[in-house]
Amino acid sequence: MKRPLFFLAALCLSPCAWAQLTLSTAQGPVSQSYDFGPVAAGDLVNTVFTLTNTGTEQIFFTYLSVNGSGFSNPGTPVLPIPLAPLGAAQFTVEFQPTQPGSYSANLQINQDQTAISVILVGTGLPGFTVSQSGQPLTGGQTVNFGNVQTGTTKTLTLTLMNPNQAAALTIATTLSGSAAFSIPASAQGSTVAGGASAPLAVVFAPTATGPQQATLSIGAVSLNLVGNGTAPAPPLLPQPSIQLNPASLTSAQQGTLAVSLASASANSGSGTVTLAFQSAVSGVTDDPAVAFADGTRSATFTVAQGATAGQFSGGSTVQFGTGSTAGALAFTVTLGANTAHAAATIAPSVIGIDASVITRNVACIPTELYCTTSNLQVQLNGYDNTRSTSQIAFTFFGSSGQTIAPGNITVDGTQAFEQYFAGSTLGGVFGLSAFFPVTGDSNQVTAATIVLTNSAGTATTQRINF
Repeated sequence: MKRPLFFLAALCLSPCAWAQLTLSTAQGPVSQSYDFGPVAAGDLVNTVFTLTNTGTEQIFFTYLSVNGSGFSNPGTPVLPIPLAPLGAAQFTVEFQPTQPGSYSANLQINQDQTAISVILVGTGLPGFTVSQSGQPLTGGQTVNFGNVQTGTTKTLTLTLMNPNQAAALTIATTLSGSAAFSIPASAQGSTVAGGASAPLAVVFAPTATGPQQATLSIGAVSLNLVGNGTAPAPPLLPQPSIQLNPASLTSAQQGTLAVSLASASANSGSGTVTLAFQSAVSGVTDDPAVAFADGTRSATFTVAQGATAGQFSGGSTVQFGTGSTAGALAFTVTLGANTAHAAATIAPSVIGIDASVITRNVACIPTELYCTTSNLQVQLNGYDNTRSTSQIAFTFFGSSGQTIAPGNITVDGTQAFEQYFAGSTLGGVFGLSAFFPVTGDSNQVTAATIVLTNSAGTATTQRINF
């Protein structure tokens, strides 16, 4: 009777448990063993198992263990899990051989009368050998894509050779690092027959400039991918040139600048014109009035496809001021990879007179020198682009045009002008105010002229009537 009892117990332990809990995969039921098949060393495959309660009573899924080299169960479900009749739970088992050979492990589910034991087996095969242009690549080597313009792609092809004559290998890759590198989705999961080879395209598509890198793992072989994103080449644009109007410039003048193109532009684009000033006056480094109309020294323009000239915000030209200091203006236009230059010289000139006025009997503080009730005040605005004003001569005239004594009244203004210009940031611009006491009736004085001298010569006002 002992033999039948032992036989019946053996029959009951396994079939009774399987009668209530069954194990399956997407391929079908799992009995006493499950074969993961041949897998290249370094590759990882996984299988999702489903545990189903086929009985009429609730059963608890209480225990899960995978014990053996090369196998693991990542993300073990939180146990216990109640399984109602026909209820099911899933878990994943991974197989990743580290080298060629046979592997096995024991999958244990539950430890009571519902226990299931399955032997997991798999075979580790030599992995793909990798080469590029016929040159073998080993782990740690670098695949360099070089410089690739952003917005474009470059593809390098690796060759994967399956050294196992009797078994196919599945291409399984992992890619980490810069998202600019990619593998076509169609390659992942495809198989290579024993002894055969297959191409693997690796794509570098930078969206940003600068060096980028990633790591590509093909089974046990890890390769460093490097590439450098470069900015797109500027569009091809014609050679520009600068036209100044007037061609000959002087101080206190408004000029215009235009940009012409050597030919009709095949592309649209934009450019910049810059203005620089070099003073010719000793001790003067700059003149802020030398500028474009907006007060800056840079102006942008656009070029339309087919255009033969640049367009500024205000039209085909941009205005600039020559300031009030002798020196040199330098214009530079940049359009794509092309540049052009133009220069203009602001020569030393006699004093420029903008406005002059004479007022009779101006109230003054009695304690001031020459303060009298009968007087003349002369006011003149002008500029001296040499900053060298010296003598100033005043001549007054009566109603009949005769010169009023004492005739020319000459003043040496050298020191006064030097002091003024030393503290001025307005180039050669100045304002002159002169006060003259009058003996007698100031109404008898009806006109005047002023002669101003600088290093470039003398300038005389028109007759100022008042």
